[in-house]
Amino acid sequence: MSDGSSALVGDGERLKLAFLGDPNSIHLRRWAAFFAERGHRVTLLVPGGLKVDPGLPASIAFESFRRLNPRSIFPPLSFVRSRRSVRRAVARVAPDVLNAHFLTLNGWHAWMSGFHPYAVTLWGSDIYVGPRRWWAVRQLARLTLRAADLVMADSEDLRRGAEELGARPDRTELIGWGVDLTRFSGGPAPAELRSRLGLDGRRVVFSPRAIKPLYRQRVVVEALARLPLDVSVVMSRQSSDPAEVEAIERRAAALGISDRLLLVPEIAHAEMPDFLRLADVVVSVPISDSTSVTILEALACERPVVAADLPSVREWLEELDPRSLVPVDDPRATAAAVARVLGLGPAERADLGERGRGIVAERADQARCLGAVEALYMKIAGRAAPGASL
Repeated sequence: MSDGSSALVGDGERLKLAFLGDPNSIHLRRWAAFFAERGHRVTLLVPGGLKVDPGLPASIAFESFRRLNPRSIFPPLSFVRSRRSVRRAVARVAPDVLNAHFLTLNGWHAWMSGFHPYAVTLWGSDIYVGPRRWWAVRQLARLTLRAADLVMADSEDLRRGAEELGARPDRTELIGWGVDLTRFSGGPAPAELRSRLGLDGRRVVFSPRAIKPLYRQRVVVEALARLPLDVSVVMSRQSSDPAEVEAIERRAAALGISDRLLLVPEIAHAEMPDFLRLADVVVSVPISDSTSVTILEALACERPVVAADLPSVREWLEELDPRSLVPVDDPRATAAAVARVLGLGPAERADLGERGRGIVAERADQARCLGAVEALYMKIAGRAAPGASL
């Protein structure tokens, strides 16, 4: 039904959509804004006391509820209070579809609400990490996935993991996050940004993931010590773990490369295309990941990527450039892969960039991806044409 165009939906297609998730996450904000701008009535369900950053469309509404606290002194009481609160909040909104982003907590809240239809959008560690570490998390994940009317995964590996945890195969769909190809596109490195960051005359490795243990930024620091002296690494402190930031700063000092490691305070999403274009190589080497939006955005900007060889990531990079995939926690292999890409000639870089963008355009165009989500919302809300399949 929807091709993801910017045209408003008609009255008969307009849905009331409620989202459970982090209202300050750029990923959830993009989804909420997309559907609001399409003409759907969007409400974000927000835990009480959480401040929402400005910048969302004015038409988006907010509804407060009491979040479950698994670490409370008496978890059963927290469960009962949260369930009562989220049920009342959902009843006040009366959505056509409730969509939880991230299975842990947010998905549990959708299940606790007793509301149907509800969808769960998986992010990665909510399948790959939490349920594998803790029995209680695994049981709640199983209950949530089994009851969900729709489960959306961004890779085949993530979908398999969800089905192993209880998601019904006939209700599980492969849906990518999508990239705005009008904003993320190729082009020269922005001279003003390069100069502002003090990177004139430097080759730049951009490592855009948060500085947290999960994302293994220490590996990037160790790899930098093995790279030529004209190579600098750029990272961001945004959404990072202060203890991990201190650790990598200490390690950089011990390795004598502090002057080659640039930690910028934050990167606004509007600036991300320029930071990607600044890069000679984009690096992403977490210990666990689904389809990384950062990787897709880098490919859309026609920049080469070196990434941890994880199943979901392999689905995107193995055919494009298998030598760009490196073992987890391997600074030597990471440095070697980065050095190889830095050594590519102009023609090779251009070919790799064009093919990378082509893959994203074919499989991860945001308009088409979210248009597919819209069609699935219509289906589970009972608005799709007769005979449409999930």
